This record gives sequence, structure tokens and C-alpha cells, in this order.
Amino acid sequence: MSIKIRLLLFGIVLIWTLGIFIEFIIPLNSKFILIIPWLHQLYSLVCHQEPQKLITIAHKHTLTCARCSGIYVGGLISSFILIFVNIKNPLKLKYLIFAVIPMLFDVFLYSAGLYSYSKIIAFITGLLLGSTGFLYIHEGILNFINESKLKGKII
Repeated sequence: MSIKIRLLLFGIVLIWTLGIFIEFIIPLNSKFILIIPWLHQLYSLVCHQEPQKLITIAHKHTLTCARCSGIYVGGLISSFILIFVNIKNPLKLKYLIFAVIPMLFDVFLYSAGLYSYSKIIAFITGLLLGSTGFLYIHEGILNFINESKLKGKII
């Protein structure tokens, strides 16, 4: 995949991830106060946003829960690495399954009432899933572009 496409993917994931942490990044002033509700609504489409599960520091919080924040940060890390590294072999499904298992255990144990919700564990399991899952998304985009080139439809 060309470097332009890799940079474009990284840019998209970077903007999405920065939006999650907007309260930590942009000082709340009259210029930016209107964007927060819009972003909150946008992220509500992909996350439950339960207040007790948001990452909170000094009265500021993420716009997604700890697990979703981890997923997006993981995707950001992978998209950055993929700017410099080219994966030539198709990924095996077992890697994605191994990345999902810790999250499933965490959700199951919490749902069963065996322990309290841990933002750190949720973030880490999300990070693992996001970083691995993005590799599959990246591969799917690459396959789509290559097939489209063969058909003469894009790029």
C-alpha cells in the first residue's frame, strides 16, 4: 500500500482518537465549547459512555469508556506502526481470537459480579483488541484497494 494511503489512515485514526481526549487537549474556552456536545453525540454511536466507566482526571473525562478508549488508542498505535512496516502475509484469525479472549474474560467476570470494574484492565484489554483488530482492518482496506485497481475502478 502506498505511503499516502497509510498516512491517510493514520490521520483519520488520529483525528478520531484525539476527539475522544478533547477535554484533555483543548482548554475549554468560548471557541471550542460548542464542539464538545457534538463530539459526545458522535461517540455515543459507538460507545455506551457510562459515566463511571470513563477515564477521568481532574474533572475532565474521555468521551468513550476506558475499553473503547483503549481500542482506539490501540488502533492509533497500529496505524502509526504500519506507516513504517509492511505486512506481507495475511493475518491468521487466531491472533484476533487471542486478542479478544482477555476482553471476554474481563466482561464475563465483571458481569458475573466476581470483581469490580477496572478502568485499567478495560483499557488494556481494549488496547490489545484495538491494536490487533486494526491490522485486520488495514489488511481489508489493502485488499479492497488492490481488487479495485485490478478492476480499474479506483486509485
